[in-house]
Amino acid sequence: MKHPPITKRGARNYLVITIIVFLQMSQGLLSVSGASNDKNDWPGWRGPNMNGTADGEAVFEKGENYQLKVIWQKALGSGYSDISIAGGVAVTMFSDSTNDFVVALNAEDGAEFWRFRIDSTYMGHFGSQNGPISTPLIADDKVFALGPRGHLFALDLKTGRKVWSSHLVDNHEAATPFYGFTTSPVLYNNALVIETGGPEHNAITAFDKNTGELLWRVGNDRVSYQSPVITTLNNQPHLFCAGGKYVYGLEPESGNVLWQYGHGGSGGAFGSASMSPVILPDNKIFLTYKSSESVLLQLQTDADTLSAQEVWRTKAIKKSYTVPLYHDGYIYGYSGAFLSCVDAATGKTVWKSRQPGDGFLIVVDGHLVLTTKKGTLNIAKATPTGYSELAGLELFEQLCWTPPSFANGKIYARSHGEIACVEVVPADRITLMEIEEQGVMPGSEFAKFIERVSAAENKTEMIDDFMATQKQMPLVDEEGMVHFLFRGEVDEVALVGDVSGMDMELSMNRVEDSDLYYYSMPLEADAQLNYALLKNEEERVVDPLNPNKVNALWFGESSLVTMPQWVKPQHLKEQDEIIAGRIDSVLFKSAISDSSRTLEVYLPSGYDSSKGSYPVAYVHGTIGSSKIPTTLNNLMGRQIQTAIVVFIPPFIQRGYREYLGINKDTYARIFAEEIVPFIDDKYRTRPSAGSRANLGAFYGGFMAFYTTFKYPDMFGKLGMQTPYWDPDEEKKHGTLISGSSIQMLDIYLDWGKYDLRNALEGWDMGEYAQSFARILREKGFDFQGGEVNEGFGGTSWSNRTDKVFETLFPIGNGVKASAGKSN
Repeated sequence: MKHPPITKRGARNYLVITIIVFLQMSQGLLSVSGASNDKNDWPGWRGPNMNGTADGEAVFEKGENYQLKVIWQKALGSGYSDISIAGGVAVTMFSDSTNDFVVALNAEDGAEFWRFRIDSTYMGHFGSQNGPISTPLIADDKVFALGPRGHLFALDLKTGRKVWSSHLVDNHEAATPFYGFTTSPVLYNNALVIETGGPEHNAITAFDKNTGELLWRVGNDRVSYQSPVITTLNNQPHLFCAGGKYVYGLEPESGNVLWQYGHGGSGGAFGSASMSPVILPDNKIFLTYKSSESVLLQLQTDADTLSAQEVWRTKAIKKSYTVPLYHDGYIYGYSGAFLSCVDAATGKTVWKSRQPGDGFLIVVDGHLVLTTKKGTLNIAKATPTGYSELAGLELFEQLCWTPPSFANGKIYARSHGEIACVEVVPADRITLMEIEEQGVMPGSEFAKFIERVSAAENKTEMIDDFMATQKQMPLVDEEGMVHFLFRGEVDEVALVGDVSGMDMELSMNRVEDSDLYYYSMPLEADAQLNYALLKNEEERVVDPLNPNKVNALWFGESSLVTMPQWVKPQHLKEQDEIIAGRIDSVLFKSAISDSSRTLEVYLPSGYDSSKGSYPVAYVHGTIGSSKIPTTLNNLMGRQIQTAIVVFIPPFIQRGYREYLGINKDTYARIFAEEIVPFIDDKYRTRPSAGSRANLGAFYGGFMAFYTTFKYPDMFGKLGMQTPYWDPDEEKKHGTLISGSSIQMLDIYLDWGKYDLRNALEGWDMGEYAQSFARILREKGFDFQGGEVNEGFGGTSWSNRTDKVFETLFPIGNGVKASAGKSN
């Protein structure tokens, strides 16, 4: 398949290029001017050649066994920056949760030489942790670094004193990416190059390394989390940069665009947003341009243009932030949580392994050196024969999101809490970490069956007989254990959904020499969770053995596991004898946003024939598949007060940006200053705080909180289910609660024990909701609700809609579930 020609200005006709845009450069093609020339150093991002490979040093002797020995280890704050090492100095960046720093340590013993304060801590948000992400560069006795808010500066390597500084946003109109500036600087002669992003030829910018003055800037493109690389091809220097739309080839001294190629990738976190150029031999380009696949291109010259010929596509390396590596004809990288080896000639998967776990890798002396997100350090030979670990060490207790570095015969690694120096030393025998078996519950009756069938000759017959006797799937035993089962001819199958967490998988165990897979786990007696099966890492399906299905928010079509003591909500059942309310769709025009939207207004039965006024509940979100109207029909006038309920659609961008991001205050103004008065004017409402409720779930739950406390005289009732909250929101908005003058507020708040979470990214919406609840209590606000043994999304939230309205709109002498603000 031929791609459109690539524009080339000033390129020589003999230029033939091979790039893998995946954050790596191939061996033997790269030379960098200005950075450390000591091959034993690791002076910046991706090492001395920006390809994740340590040059030349023999570490592993053939036939020897090895173990990992910690030379030194010390506390360090959170952050994602790699460790740069040159001249015996190790430099990285971190946060102490108050400020962000660059720190220089003695590479031999970890003693601190100096630290430089960048700015106040850049708070983690939407799944990230606190601290800087960019990697500093050591060159010409200086440290060049970029802070997450755009502070670009040079420091004296010996003293840590500032040589010069600039600001990408304030001084150069760069656009701040969602997670802050992450690009790592590279140096060619006098030009310090940064991917900046922004309008009007501002995608890539070069600064004078001695003064920080602007040298050149080019490219009309968005930049997120990409970093540039510099190579020498056919004795000509080349600067490769990737943006959201293009891959660029530049002359690094002048910034002259030699060529650019529209890659057509997706802009998600796993796609072009985190894509950086990586060069392979034989003039090929591997692009991780989409989260679902990568592509290998052949670049060739034809007169004055470059054209790209697609060689192959692969799904074997995808959906990962990890930088892949090229070594000896093979590409090593991650596909989700699987470490994978791909034949660079064909794109075929050679092997994949769940061990050692999701992480980050470099190559040292023909061996993979890996840090996993769980904090282990692992060594395995880089070979197409399979993953075979030579040494492993449980190095960190905290999560680790940084690849290792290698300098002067030692491995340097860091987590979100520590930094360490480790040496590979000979051992009498191979000593590997013990791998804990997951999804097995020893002693249960099911485990005993697995033991019997594993040892039997007639496995298929035994499994057939066992499955024929089961009345429901998954199996739930008397001890509260749930056993998920799958039968089929697949290479691998995993559980996903509420049971595992967001972007997490629970690999099911296979009974050897059979088609039966299983995973066992304890669940509370009243739990209900969604789950699905992921076959061969690609195909997501509902459980064919379980008839109970649901469309789960963010997880898609899923199966439901329901424990014996979970009670089916009666308020969600359609009742023929009930006289239902009606939905009034009314067009509303906002002067603030200069846009129109349709508001859906639930009017209770009898509204049209009555003359009375009604309390109002505002729900941030559309009715969509919501079951709220069914709950209202069943409960109004019986268990809750008769009320008007208004469903508010997004006005600007939906999702995070609408309710928490750059459009948050615009939406809040539209809601409080325009929609509420509009509803009061159009319908017979009770226009007082005590008769108004502000409701929402997740993003909408945050907006309900935010507008209630931002407009304290407007709302006297607040209902939230899994409100979006994290440490960043707590820092920015916790004072809205602690400094509030509100005297009385009825509150309902709940969240799920199995709410949206990711253990390897270090976030849990259920835990954050508990922190939110703590802040409410510390201020003296009481609430009804709390934690439930359920998961995330509308299915779970709908189960408790009755509790929300019973708390905020109790009827007669019914129990009022909210105590207001306590003193």
